[in-house]
Amino acid sequence: MGSSEADRTARSSGESSAELLGELVAHLRANRAQLRKEWARRIREAKLLTAMSQVEIFSEATSTYDHYLKVLETGSVAALQAYARDLSERIIPRGVETREVLGIVLLLRDVLARSLFEKYQNDFELLNRVLDAYEPAANRIANTVGVSFVEERERLIRQHQKAMRMLQVQEEERKRISRELHDEVGTALTAVNMNLAVLQRDGAAEAAALLSKKIADIGGLLMGAMATVQTFARELRPTMLDELGFLPALRSYLKEYVERSGLRVHFKGDDVGNLNAEQKTVLFRVAQESLTNVAKHAHASRVQITLRPVNNGIKMRIKDNGKGFAVDQRPSPEGEKRLGLLGMRERVRQVNGSFAVKSAPGEGATVEVEIPFDSRKHPGTLKTNPPRRNKRFRLL
Repeated sequence: MGSSEADRTARSSGESSAELLGELVAHLRANRAQLRKEWARRIREAKLLTAMSQVEIFSEATSTYDHYLKVLETGSVAALQAYARDLSERIIPRGVETREVLGIVLLLRDVLARSLFEKYQNDFELLNRVLDAYEPAANRIANTVGVSFVEERERLIRQHQKAMRMLQVQEEERKRISRELHDEVGTALTAVNMNLAVLQRDGAAEAAALLSKKIADIGGLLMGAMATVQTFARELRPTMLDELGFLPALRSYLKEYVERSGLRVHFKGDDVGNLNAEQKTVLFRVAQESLTNVAKHAHASRVQITLRPVNNGIKMRIKDNGKGFAVDQRPSPEGEKRLGLLGMRERVRQVNGSFAVKSAPGEGATVEVEIPFDSRKHPGTLKTNPPRRNKRFRLL
C-alpha cells in the first residue's frame, strides 16, 4: 500500500458517519447535473412514469434529487415529507402507481451507489465505510417517500369517495326539485292562469277595459314565471333525458342554449344506446357544464360538438373558438371549482371514463370525454386509445 493510500485509509478510519456523509453530499452535489441526467435516463429505460412527459420527469427528478441531498446532509425528513405529499398529489391523478414511485427512488439509490463505487473503487475499505453511512439514510428516504405517497393516495381516495357521494346526493336532489317544480309549482301556476282567463272573460262590464288590461298583465307575469320554472326544471333534470333518451334531450338543450347565448352550435352525434342511465347522465352534465363555461368565460362565437363510438365506448368532444387559457399551469382549486372542472372530472371518473382539456391562450378550448360501455352489457376488457402527445394537453 502506498503512503498516500495508507494516509487516506488511516484518515477515513477515524472519520464519523456524519463526516463521511458530508463528503458524500459534496461529491453528489458536485456531480449533480450528470447524476440527475443518468437517473432520468434510467427512469425512461425502466418504463416508469409513462403518464408523464420527459420534461416533467426531468423537472421532478431535479427537485427530488435536491431534497434527497438535503436529507443526507441534515438528517431531517420534514421537507422531504412535504415535497413527497405535494408530488403525490400532482402525479396520482395521472395514474402513477406506488410501485413506480418506489421504483424511481430505488433507481436513484442505485445511481448514487454506482457513483460512489466509481469514486472509491481503489479503496474498498473506505467505500464500505461510506456505504455503511449511506445505507441507513437511503433506507429512511425510501420509506419516507413510500409512506407519504401511500398516505396521499389514501387521502385522495377518501376525497374522491366523498365527492362521489356528494354528486349522487346532488343528482337525486336535482331530480326531486325538478319533479316538484314541474308537478307542484307548474300545476299551480297553470291553474292560476286559467282562473285569470275566466275572470278576464267574465269581469264586471263597467270596468271591463281596465280590468282586462290588469288581468292581461298578471297573465303575462304568470306566463313568464311558468317559463322560468320550466327552464329551471330542464336545467336541474331534463325530463326528456329519462323519457326519450340522451340525444333528444341534448338536442333540445342545444336548441335552447343557442337561443339564450346567441352562439352558433354545430352538433354531430351517434346513438349512445349502449351506455347505461348513469353514464348518459354524466355525458349530459359534462356537455351542460362545458357549454355553460363557453357562454360565461370563453368569449367565443362558435361551438362544435361531436359524439362518436370509439373501441368499446363513446367519445364526446366539445370545441370552442374562444380566447382559451393555459392548461400547462396547474389551476387552483378555486379556479377548477369556478370552471366546474372538478365536478366534471369526478363525474367522469365515477363511470370509469377519461376526461381531458386541451387549450392555449388565443386558441380556444376543447373538452374530451371518453366513457366505456356498461360492462354488464359488454363483458370483457375495455381497450382505449391513449391521448396523442401534445404539450398543451392536460389530463384532469
